[in-house]
Amino acid sequence: MNRECARGLAHFVVKEFVVAMTRMLVGLGAIALLALSAVAWYLTPAMLAPEGIDVGIDIGEVAPIDIAMRNSSGKTTNLADIAGPNGTVLIMVRSADWCPFCAGQLKEHAAIADDLADRGYTLASLSYDEPEILATFAADHNIPYAMLSDTQTRFVEAVRLRDPQYPEGHMAYGVPYASVLVLAPNGTVQAKLVSGDYRQRPDNEFVLSMVEDL
Repeated sequence: MNRECARGLAHFVVKEFVVAMTRMLVGLGAIALLALSAVAWYLTPAMLAPEGIDVGIDIGEVAPIDIAMRNSSGKTTNLADIAGPNGTVLIMVRSADWCPFCAGQLKEHAAIADDLADRGYTLASLSYDEPEILATFAADHNIPYAMLSDTQTRFVEAVRLRDPQYPEGHMAYGVPYASVLVLAPNGTVQAKLVSGDYRQRPDNEFVLSMVEDL
């Protein structure tokens, strides 16, 4: 092969390499852009205040606070047993195990457990998680309030707050809408927030305002 041919071949190879690399980088850029768009779609609603929807038990209706459930130690209890002098603020979440929005909310509300107690309310959470999962979460994150396990979702069904988007057989079947119920000692619903988007959760200020506005 003469020098001219060699130079021509080298030029061709370099050109094809540059074209291939350019295509690859463009492709990776497109993938990165799609990934960022997906992340933004997933997380952006979490930065917005929750928009309540009118589903489930009504304000003024009495919730069945005698339904048996278990605490994080596995002991049987119910909402009537743990109510404070003015009642209970119940945080209903999908799962402390696999739902990052729930985990974030549960950890954040730990900071207002004492504030609510000063106002006469017990703070508690409820999910379909097994007690062992709740115990691990509580220990890992220093959760000071009761974490209740409604594995059979009896309470969730009774207050009509099961999220219907998950069919029977789905791993999330039975989870509630992300909700906050303020219950009087006899179970009367004094205030409620049911989020229409599971990614949107109330902050501590909002939860405290639910009690203060009564």
